[in-house]
Amino acid sequence: MILIPLLCFDKQGFRVGYGKGFYDRFLPNCRNDIIKVGLSLFESVDKIDDVNEYDVRMDFCVMSDRVFLFNN
Repeated sequence: MILIPLLCFDKQGFRVGYGKGFYDRFLPNCRNDIIKVGLSLFESVDKIDDVNEYDVRMDFCVMSDRVFLFNN
């Protein structure tokens, strides 16, 4: 399991991080069965517009009052 801090996420499981690209480079090198869990203080948005083919979706996102499950 990998915990991923983020600034924003959408209802499809994509995220916006802190701008350095660490997780964008790290996640593709992980095992395929690794569970990716985002940590957010903010509500989801409907859609992040600049998603590309290199972005890796999260499996879950944990907030203070609920947990989102994304079907990958």
